[in-house]
Amino acid sequence: MEVTRAIESLNRVFEKRADDLRKAGDADQLQQWTKACQAMRDSGNIYITWARHYARSSEPTAPSEEEDDFLNEGTVRDEPPAGP
Repeated sequence: MEVTRAIESLNRVFEKRADDLRKAGDADQLQQWTKACQAMRDSGNIYITWARHYARSSEPTAPSEEEDDFLNEGTVRDEPPAGP
């Protein structure tokens, strides 16, 4: 929760800076700032999403390994092929 609040606070500070640039009429810097803010917001959201996923997976009621396989894209299983 602390990280979520920190990211939200940072986003508010970024938005305030964008408002200041908008008021100053600096279109070029505003455009660059807006792109950077969007990237930071997206990164923060990705971080929070993964943190929540890992927090849930450490709980006793976590989904089984089969249900969570799609997240283990780099894992190679040592299973024989199915069939006769």
